[in-house]
Amino acid sequence: MANAGSDTNGSQFYIVQAGNDNIDDSMLAKCEQQTGMKMTQEVISKYKEVGGAPFLDGGYTVFGQVIEGLDIVDKIAVVDVDRNDKPLNKIVINKITVETFS
Repeated sequence: MANAGSDTNGSQFYIVQAGNDNIDDSMLAKCEQQTGMKMTQEVISKYKEVGGAPFLDGGYTVFGQVIEGLDIVDKIAVVDVDRNDKPLNKIVINKITVETFS
């Protein structure tokens, strides 16, 4: 969930669409240094396997994973944005289903 500092979480959130092509030991070490969090070997292995955005760890709340509708995520990823990466046209989710998987 996006925020602008302590106690500012709101209705904005990130949908991370990042593969593993930029995940390597030096990048993970830099992320650990920036966040001050030590990653377990399990977490490191998973980032290397599936990708992600480890630089968001520790500063943002992760509350889900897209398991269906990745075509929609791909469409969102290519919208026109301003210099701050904010979409020029509002992106609205009209319907979402939240389920628990084990």
